[in-house]
Amino acid sequence: MAWQVLHIEADCAKVFFMHEHAMKRRILICALLFSTGASLAGNLYHWVDSNGIEHYSDQPPPPSVKDVEQKKLTVSVIEGSPTYQLQQAVKNFPVTLFANDCGAGCTRARELLNKRGVPFTEKNPIQPENADELKNIVGDLVVPVLVLGKTQPLRGFDESSWNNALNVAGYPSAPVPGAPAGSRTPKPQPSEAPAPTPAPESKPY
Repeated sequence: MAWQVLHIEADCAKVFFMHEHAMKRRILICALLFSTGASLAGNLYHWVDSNGIEHYSDQPPPPSVKDVEQKKLTVSVIEGSPTYQLQQAVKNFPVTLFANDCGAGCTRARELLNKRGVPFTEKNPIQPENADELKNIVGDLVVPVLVLGKTQPLRGFDESSWNNALNVAGYPSAPVPGAPAGSRTPKPQPSEAPAPTPAPESKPY
């Protein structure tokens, strides 16, 4: 009976040692990945020495080591990063601003988009083709109008409503380093198209 108990204890100790060894191995790999910068280009070497001990390093092993595994760590874009978030927002909800020199409403609309670093295309309805597009979207000529992809357009500038719409679309609340700033189209030349009407600013209730 005592022999069986000792045998079981020995087996348990062996299993525990194996799990502990595997855990240490995983921790070591993670530590090396972080220390060498897994998002940067580089090499990771794995080998077993003459004593049966495994090694993981970003430095090449000694020349005497024969069987060496070498893994290439390549540059990758991490999902969830601000740059990725902005790219997805631009892809799914491209921003178009219909505006002209309508006064405070159009000025504040541009300032909000630029403040958040939102890439956008500005269209002035004084051009006939832009006027027709705006009529198809909101039914009449009114500025400013914010269009986020295929969602319901926002008529008239209201900072709270515009911020909420941009948040839902996934746009970061502040400019992303290295990302292009808000884009502006050149001011068009005057034409025969009727002048858009400034939309009244929304009042909080």
